[in-house]
Amino acid sequence: MATNLKHFVQVKGQDFTVDGEKILFRGFGLGSWMNLEHFMIGLPGTDTMIKQAFAEVYGKERSDRFFDRFLLEFVDEQDFQFLKKLGVNSLRIPFNYKYFIDDQHPGEYKNRFKYLDHIVSLCEKYEIYAILDLHSVPGGQNPDWHCDTNSGLPLFWEYGALRDTVIGLWGHIADYYKDQPWVAAYDIVNEPSLVTNAEVFNEFYHKVIAEIRKVDPHHIIFIEGNKFTTDFSMLDPVDDPQVAYEFHFYPFVDEPAVLTPEMDRTRRREIFKDAFGQLVSIRDKYKRPLWCGELGLVFSQESIDFEMTIIEDMLDLCEESDVSWALWTYKDAATMGIVYPREDTPWRQLTGRIKEVWNQHQEQEKGEALVDYMAETHFKPISKEERYPLQFRMRTIMQVICVEQNLKPFLRELPWEEAYRLPESFHWDQCEQWDELSAVIRKYTGSEE
Repeated sequence: MATNLKHFVQVKGQDFTVDGEKILFRGFGLGSWMNLEHFMIGLPGTDTMIKQAFAEVYGKERSDRFFDRFLLEFVDEQDFQFLKKLGVNSLRIPFNYKYFIDDQHPGEYKNRFKYLDHIVSLCEKYEIYAILDLHSVPGGQNPDWHCDTNSGLPLFWEYGALRDTVIGLWGHIADYYKDQPWVAAYDIVNEPSLVTNAEVFNEFYHKVIAEIRKVDPHHIIFIEGNKFTTDFSMLDPVDDPQVAYEFHFYPFVDEPAVLTPEMDRTRRREIFKDAFGQLVSIRDKYKRPLWCGELGLVFSQESIDFEMTIIEDMLDLCEESDVSWALWTYKDAATMGIVYPREDTPWRQLTGRIKEVWNQHQEQEKGEALVDYMAETHFKPISKEERYPLQFRMRTIMQVICVEQNLKPFLRELPWEEAYRLPESFHWDQCEQWDELSAVIRKYTGSEE
């Protein structure tokens, strides 16, 4: 067990510190990597559905080789040299529980640390803190695609056996990384939502913290709230000295008008400040440091200058409120990432063709429309409150259809030799960057170009 705390990030009061000096996390989420998100990677379906489609088309052995290559070549030394030049000091690393747990043998752990180790070793070399983010858990911690659910229900909160599996997994991970100071923290579960039982919610966090502390007394543990980590009303304070709290900031979900250039910037800032202030108020409740673990938006060439003002307005709030932050995301297939494959790369060519028949926004709109159609045609009208969870369940049905009709046919047209080279599109020399965002980031990190 680690006894030398040199370079370990620690909680001290309402600050993060390293070797006694205060630090703010300023960084990125890595991207759609060990947990694939369809709109970010450009392929319909959940993480599991996408991988099953590759296995069905190319065979399991080839599919395994493909994703092994994807995971090991998604980022490399040049990416970290770029991150270092930007001046960021942290990287949130999302991963799916399935890399470590076989659903049929939940008590046995797969030795699949090589992918996390690949990134953590680069973080150590470039002195960038890694924050391990469990982005998907058995049964799903929320109803949406990004936790790899196939039901549209947050079943994780319904079954203690599922939670016990994750509690054990975090003990396993903590035992592995307990002596690694460049792993700054454990982000226990990404974006819980539709949690209805406060006792279950609190008990899970208490148990997982206790499990980690059996082997690792030093690493920070991040607790996220309900409603995609924007609602902390259910969560009681925790007395562990190395616990901190994380929220996510996407204010345009409730106020989409802020994404229109017609809105006066002063008015937009007022809306942002109000929404951010409600989130930051949890600092008074818990008396611990805060981390905005996600903020960001989809970028487009046509409006990139306007979009940078939105990013600035969000980051200004973090900095003015002394809140650590992580932009979502570092790299993807030209959606929210600062780095992305060029349009002429094989990956972008494939996803460009897929985009002609599928995209995430249409999926969401169709899911809502189908719920309305079902209600209006066969039942009485339903309320907005009933409609909200039902559209997630409808979308899981649609994702099955989209994989069959909008993913597998494109893969079947792509010879294996060409498919196996797709991950090369994410190599640094095949990518381009948003220079406008780089300039904004450097303004807050103080890094010179």
